Amino acid sequence: MCFTVKYITQKQLKYAKRRSDSPDEISRIESELKELTLGMEPKEEASGFVHPPLLVFRNVNPLQPELFNWGLVPHWVKDVKSAVEIQKKTLNARGESIFEKPSFKKAAHQQRCLIMVDGFYDYHYIKNKPHLYFFEHIDKSPMVLAGLWDLCQTNDGITWNTVTIVTTKAYGLVREIQNNPKKSEQRSPLILNKNSESVWLANSSQPDIEEIINWKQQSELVVSGEPREMPGLWG
Repeated sequence: MCFTVKYITQKQLKYAKRRSDSPDEISRIESELKELTLGMEPKEEASGFVHPPLLVFRNVNPLQPELFNWGLVPHWVKDVKSAVEIQKKTLNARGESIFEKPSFKKAAHQQRCLIMVDGFYDYHYIKNKPHLYFFEHIDKSPMVLAGLWDLCQTNDGITWNTVTIVTTKAYGLVREIQNNPKKSEQRSPLILNKNSESVWLANSSQPDIEEIINWKQQSELVVSGEPREMPGLWG
C-alpha cells in the first residue's frame, strides 16, 4: 500500500449521512464539516509523508468531525525531534500487531477512530515502472478506514493530534492490482462497512477487533481513471 489518499472534498452531505440517519444530526455534522474545512482546497492526492490533516470521527465523540494529522505520535513522546522521527514510521499500523506494538497498544484498546476519505491510491508495476491507480467504492460513497488516534504534548508545549491508518492483507481487487516486486506481501487499508464501523468505535474486546482485522475484505471497489506513471517514491 502506498501512503496516498484522496480527501477533504466538498461532499460534506455525503460524509454526514455516512455518520448518522437523523436529519438533525446530519444537518449539524454537515455544518461542522463546512466550518472545519473552510478555506481548505480539495486534494486529489494527499501523501502521508507530508503528514496532512485527515478527517476523523473518534470513539470518544463519534459524531464530531475532527482533523488529525497523518502519522501517529504516541502520548509518551515528549521530545520534538523524536516525535518527528516517529511520525515518519507510523503512517500505517499493521492490524495483526496493533495490540503488541508499543506505539499502538494503548490506542488499539482505547483510542480507535474512523478515517473518512473518498478513496486511496496504490501502485501497479508494468515493466518495473510504478503506475498509480485510484480505488473508490463502486457507488462513489465515502470510504471509511479503520484508524487509531493519540494525543501527545511535546516539551515545546505543542499538542500533537495524530492518527494512523490500520492495514491488513490485501484481498480482492486491491490484491489483483498490487504487484510490487520488492514486497513479499501486499497490504490494504482496513476498509470498514456500516456494521464493522460500529464495532470498531465501540468499547469492543480485542477478539472482536481482531475478527474485523482478519476478515477477508471483498469490498465493492473499482479502479477509476487512467493509470499514471509516477516516480517510485512510495511503493
